[in-house]
Amino acid sequence: MSATEPVTQQLSPADEVCTTVALAVSAATDTPVDELPPLYSVIDPDALNAIFQPSGTGRPQDGTHISFTIAGCTVTIRDDTVTVTSDSETPSERSASECARAN
Repeated sequence: MSATEPVTQQLSPADEVCTTVALAVSAATDTPVDELPPLYSVIDPDALNAIFQPSGTGRPQDGTHISFTIAGCTVTIRDDTVTVTSDSETPSERSASECARAN
């Protein structure tokens, strides 16, 4: 995977936050959703939905945000926007770079 433009998607009241995140990561990595690591391997999906899913009072307060890494991407959710940025190196490339720096 190489560095690309970030993928941005708006949260929809009709979809769970986790669904939007999975679709955005899929688009950023050109990987089918069912081939991505499970979201629960890096973050609690129920908590994520609870924080960002619309409720009787609407969306979270302005400035609410969270970032985490999955499938070689950094996912940032701020207010009602999901932004996925691909890391510039794959994990194996990163490991090789770290070994080279250590020698």
